Amino acid sequence: MTETPVSAGRSDLESARTVSIIVYGLYLAALINGLTAIVGVILAYVKRNDVRGTIYESHLDNAIEVFWVSLVISIVAMLTIWFGVGVIIFIGLFIWFIYRTIKGLVRAIDARPYF
Repeated sequence: MTETPVSAGRSDLESARTVSIIVYGLYLAALINGLTAIVGVILAYVKRNDVRGTIYESHLDNAIEVFWVSLVISIVAMLTIWFGVGVIIFIGLFIWFIYRTIKGLVRAIDARPYF
């Protein structure tokens, strides 16, 4: 949704924006340690109802989608690593993950919806 409901106050929107930025930050940190993505997706699920109807709903939906797609594709890549295909899949997944995360972070900082 691109419009903010009238009932949402300015502090609510700032809180939603902050949560979105934190989730993306946790995802970027996951490139180093991997575990913060789990914290990020849990935070996205917990705050999902709080941001419903705001521009930040699309950010948390994006974060949840990125997590699950990345998890499934990583499993496929690990299962095919012995055939050499897994390495190519991991490289593609890495580029896609970085793109979706940085795009979302920039759009959240600019107070724009992800989609």
